[in-house]
Amino acid sequence: MASGSEVATLVEGSVKLKADGVKVRIVSVPSDGLFTSQPKEYRQSVLPAGVAKFGLTAGLPVTLEGLVGADGFVAGLDHFGYSAPYTVLDEKFGFTADAVYKNVKTLLG
Repeated sequence: MASGSEVATLVEGSVKLKADGVKVRIVSVPSDGLFTSQPKEYRQSVLPAGVAKFGLTAGLPVTLEGLVGADGFVAGLDHFGYSAPYTVLDEKFGFTADAVYKNVKTLLG
């Protein structure tokens, strides 16, 4: 799951995962507050319990940790202040399809 421009990176990573036979569901969560205010049945239909979850955020991981829960992992930043073209920063900090693939495969064991 992701909340912004990271969704496109998840889509790219999902192509590689699906090629390996991994079932993937991409969830865009532009507002975790709005999502968590929805009925429990809806939330569980989108993010079922007991299913591994991976979150990707260019911000602090805590923004998605409540949704990912104990079933998953959030890749994000724990620092700020870098300046470079976004393509350079994406590669440096792991916001690539390859990094999504590796993180999810690690999460799944």
